[in-house]
Amino acid sequence: MDQKTTMKLTKEQKQELINKLSIPWGRVSLLCDGHKVDLVVKLCKGMRYRVATYVDGRWEGKWMLGSEAYPEQKFLNKQVRPACKKKDKEAMEKAVGKRYFKKMCAEEPYWTKTITVYDISWASGRSAINHLCKVCDSIQIKPEEATA
Repeated sequence: MDQKTTMKLTKEQKQELINKLSIPWGRVSLLCDGHKVDLVVKLCKGMRYRVATYVDGRWEGKWMLGSEAYPEQKFLNKQVRPACKKKDKEAMEKAVGKRYFKKMCAEEPYWTKTITVYDISWASGRSAINHLCKVCDSIQIKPEEATA
């Protein structure tokens, strides 16, 4: 294989990127598997900051739904959640009985179904960088564009 296509980050580079993303409005530009991925620290709610992911300079709402597959989804924060609350599931099981509930779940998968959502934000720079290192074959640090 070509060395350029399998370029990975060193520990020092990862730590440098994590440090850049640990301050408000920090920014990192990467080239991941041929896509430009920008990680930007943004004010979320109140005094909380989150790291937002932009693929090729943008993000689209259609990427967030797990119903269709897009190549950009691999750079986002995948979250799998149950379709119904655990409390509601337990209440239904208690109301109809365990044996009937098991039979009902086999016929109607709502109670065991999960929903997949892709979030563009991360709780920290560390989690975003670690995810990219795990899912990407090639990661390169792009030189920062000159800002005025």
